[in-house]
Amino acid sequence: MPETPLTNRPKMHTGVPSSLTTAQRWVLRGVAVADAPCGLWFLEAVAERTGGTPDEPIDATVEELIARGFLVDAAAGLRLASIALRDDVLRDTPASVRQALRETAAEVLAAAGRPAQAARQLLRVLPAVSRSARALATRLAADPAVGPSLAADLLLAAPAPGPADERLAWLVDVADNLYLAGRVDETLRMLHREVAADRYGPRQRAMLLGRLGAYYATQRPSLSLTYLGRALDQELDAAGRSWTLTMLASQAARFGHPDAAELVAAAERAHERSPSPGGGIRLALANAYRATATGDLPRAARILREVDAGEPAARTQAIFLRVDRVVNQIALGRYVDAATALDGVAGEIDTLGAVAQPLVTALGCVLRLTTGELAEAEARARLALAERGGALPAQARVDLLATVVEVLLRRGETAAARKLLADERPTVGWPDDMQWFRLGCAAAGDPEPARHAALLGAAFTMPDRSMAPLLLVPHHGPRLVRAALALGDRQRAEALADHLKRAAGMANNALWRGVAHQVDGLLTGDPAALRAAVRLLRTTSARPALADALHDLARSPGLSPAEAPGLLDECAAMYTRMGAAVVGDGTREPDGTAGDACRPAVATLTPAEVRVAELLAVGMTKQEAARDLFVSFHTVDTHLRSIYAKLGVHNRVELALVWESRDGA
Repeated sequence: MPETPLTNRPKMHTGVPSSLTTAQRWVLRGVAVADAPCGLWFLEAVAERTGGTPDEPIDATVEELIARGFLVDAAAGLRLASIALRDDVLRDTPASVRQALRETAAEVLAAAGRPAQAARQLLRVLPAVSRSARALATRLAADPAVGPSLAADLLLAAPAPGPADERLAWLVDVADNLYLAGRVDETLRMLHREVAADRYGPRQRAMLLGRLGAYYATQRPSLSLTYLGRALDQELDAAGRSWTLTMLASQAARFGHPDAAELVAAAERAHERSPSPGGGIRLALANAYRATATGDLPRAARILREVDAGEPAARTQAIFLRVDRVVNQIALGRYVDAATALDGVAGEIDTLGAVAQPLVTALGCVLRLTTGELAEAEARARLALAERGGALPAQARVDLLATVVEVLLRRGETAAARKLLADERPTVGWPDDMQWFRLGCAAAGDPEPARHAALLGAAFTMPDRSMAPLLLVPHHGPRLVRAALALGDRQRAEALADHLKRAAGMANNALWRGVAHQVDGLLTGDPAALRAAVRLLRTTSARPALADALHDLARSPGLSPAEAPGLLDECAAMYTRMGAAVVGDGTREPDGTAGDACRPAVATLTPAEVRVAELLAVGMTKQEAARDLFVSFHTVDTHLRSIYAKLGVHNRVELALVWESRDGA
């Protein structure tokens, strides 16, 4: 279509002409205070609530303003023609009128089910609003659809209550929201000031100390337990004691406290006598932590699945419940489910609580590391470290650094990895040393593990308290066993293997049975155990674990010398596809010996085709392979046709035979 001549277009205005009618001026003000494109319904609702309905029909006035170029009717709604015009309209509006319009706009948006927009409107005018608007602000701050940061700002903008009990309740609400919003330092400073002010009695002081204990969990676990213990020493009523005990039990179970079982039992009795808000959820989390600590991943999964994250009392725990569910799925090898759940958490992070953003990012890196997406894991970890730096919680920073170090070591960039590790000083003493576990596992991949004695010491002893950290990444267990053997500590290697075998017996899936066979083969040198590990790990998506198991089998002293070259070729190809330049733990390079006659044909397959062939050759259906590889059924089918053509096979049986002869295992 020919472009409309400029002379026929509505003129764009940036001022507020005095010739505008009262109705036109009112409509412009209504659109200006909306702060976002709005609908005609919004203007009509505001007019009705203010009782200041213009004499002229609003829809007719809007059409006239559009025709004259003051308003633009976009797909999202009505907006002023320019930012300059919006500023002029707001300047032209008396402050009292502007405030009244914003307050009314907030009420309209809240009634229309748009609490976040309503909250932003109120923030424009707080604290100078009516009593009803302040009540609305309190109500909106408790609405799950209003993100924690916005809720905290709402509560802070309104005047703090005067009476001590009311002020304390307000303070706790503010602290909870600040913490969930990721504004942890601000939260801790505020609570420390209140404790130092000593304006409350023992019961209220205990509540503040308890909150400090809860918020230090992601910063300093030792301080978390200390403050919760101090809270219990205060004169608590039944409800306060119940809240504090359930929180302490939850944290103690998470950190593998030796008295966790007794603390959970005491918390359950206190909660039964006097239920506290969210206490049942904290107890469920505590029992899930205890199950994971003993290696019982299926029981932990059942407990986490039964918790209702939508219940109002769960708001402050919802984000951690969601994260714990993802951790459990990764540990069980349910990588597709974990990836889907992690995407869901990341998409809702602003509403659920940005405090978990670093943990979610670190978990995303762990998931990619576990499935062999090394380059993506490293890139995400480096980006998070560069963007947040010192603002990251200690646990998240160390976990992200561990990802970078592990990828560097797998690529053979040992000097670069050692440089990063040289600056780290692990915290000595439980429970703070728990935060260094994954970095210790990464350091265990150094060809000279003795260089990192402090880190390895923390990693070696942690499973004795809690197996939870050991179960997140399947290839870390065998790696620690290898490192212990390399350091001559067979007793520690056997203890680690016992932990892994116990977890395998409880999980009873191919992933952990494979790991159990692998560590058994490392200790005994029995190639049959390592063959079983390879066979089981082939059915999983834990590519680094499979590649490491192949390498362990190739180096097994009981293996026939004729088999080793083929195994080394295969694991070298796997490492190359993952972006690793070295084999296994970096202590041996592949020798490049040629394999059997089928290998040249197999070498023509693309990396994507190899992944499909590996899964289908061990008996997976196309649907299962698609789910495992995060692709569609049609993509797998296309790859399969190409595989058949390149290998000269016609069915799955022939493919399995070719693949078996290629594997040599």
